[in-house]
Amino acid sequence: MGSGVHNKLIGQIGENLVAAKLGTLGYYASPYAGNVPGFDLTAVDSKTLLSFPIQVKCSTANTLVHSQIDRWIETTIDSTGKYSFGELTQLEHPNMLWIMVNLPHGQIENARYFICRESDIQKLAVERFIAFIKRHDYRRPNGGTSKQAILSVRELHRFEGNWQLIDKQATSYRL
Repeated sequence: MGSGVHNKLIGQIGENLVAAKLGTLGYYASPYAGNVPGFDLTAVDSKTLLSFPIQVKCSTANTLVHSQIDRWIETTIDSTGKYSFGELTQLEHPNMLWIMVNLPHGQIENARYFICRESDIQKLAVERFIAFIKRHDYRRPNGGTSKQAILSVRELHRFEGNWQLIDKQATSYRL
């Protein structure tokens, strides 16, 4: 199976696992199968009918978030490949929930869930990227100008099983 097809299927599995888990917590949840930019499913509190969007990321590997660092912070790279950073990017929806699903070896029975806000993702991505690039004198170790930023299970561990954030979101949701 091609990696594009595999990644799409893993994403679909993650969205449906999150929707099922939300159902057990008293929420209606509806995935959009990649058809809505910016979020993957809507959760609706079954008692209050308050709704909110959720971004879902799913991976069979330990790396759960892949993004470009300039999504999170102003980033420039000079002609020598040296990185410099400005202000944090103003997020449109800093309080939007992100749920990352780790499927070790592709097994849904061992799924691990990491629940946080988009602003948490921004903070962690910036911290990790700057720490990495700083260790290498603000340049990529083998040259190049990639802005690829990642977050792994290690950085996200404090958000594992953070389902209480769902109820907080349902009672105080503001994008």
